[in-house]
Amino acid sequence: MSRNDEIEELAEFVAGEHWHGSQVDPCHVASGSGLTFSFGHYEDYFDGLLECRAHRFHVYLNIDRHGSDCSARMRFSFAHELGHFFLDWHRHALEHGIPAHGSSADFQSSLAIEHEADLFAANLLLPKDKLKAAAHRHIDAAEIQRLAVLFGTSLSATAIRCALLDLSSLIVMGWTAQGRRWCWSSARYRPFGNKAFKNISALVRDSNTWHALNSPYSTQIAAPAKGTTLSAWFPAINAGSLHDDVLLEECICLGRYGALTILRPY
Repeated sequence: MSRNDEIEELAEFVAGEHWHGSQVDPCHVASGSGLTFSFGHYEDYFDGLLECRAHRFHVYLNIDRHGSDCSARMRFSFAHELGHFFLDWHRHALEHGIPAHGSSADFQSSLAIEHEADLFAANLLLPKDKLKAAAHRHIDAAEIQRLAVLFGTSLSATAIRCALLDLSSLIVMGWTAQGRRWCWSSARYRPFGNKAFKNISALVRDSNTWHALNSPYSTQIAAPAKGTTLSAWFPAINAGSLHDDVLLEECICLGRYGALTILRPY
């Protein structure tokens, strides 16, 4: 079993133990596992932080970064810190004196340890079987929004799970003002990997994503979906070649968090 498979299996087991209605409550998971936690104002220093003192663990969660103690992004950050606790090799490192560090959750970090905690969080809040049962056959921006509300999860985490579980043929990208932060694909497009353009200057000027990144205070789906091609997003694809699929592009503006691009077959 790979480490990713181990993480997914553990997270889904924990989710099964704490599932209520259509969601997992991270507060309930923490309390049931002997963790204490608090929500506070820590400016822009971290999303969350797991600290170990005398073999007792406490989770600090930053309201300044997420707006409230029950927002979807806060829930993901809490689940991320739970990942640091439930994953043995993370917890043991803290128990043996490795200093606590503030996390930036929701797939914002490229560090392996942070990616593992994000993977745990996504599987805890969006368990595979429950997400597959709830999802409609056609996954687009509106469906991602619906599922995010149903599961109480961030739009980014929901979109990534839909792609990785092959619920539909999808490419999803996360953008900030600094450029593309990540790219995840369903099986159909996975061979291209994380090789999409990274610079905002490479975006087609009239694309939905370009407009969303230039209208950072909008939270609406850019409508209607616009036609595009795979080569417009992946420099390794030759325009007009057999691999240059025709796609539809949608984008959801995430305010100060950037934008979420959804690409799907035409």
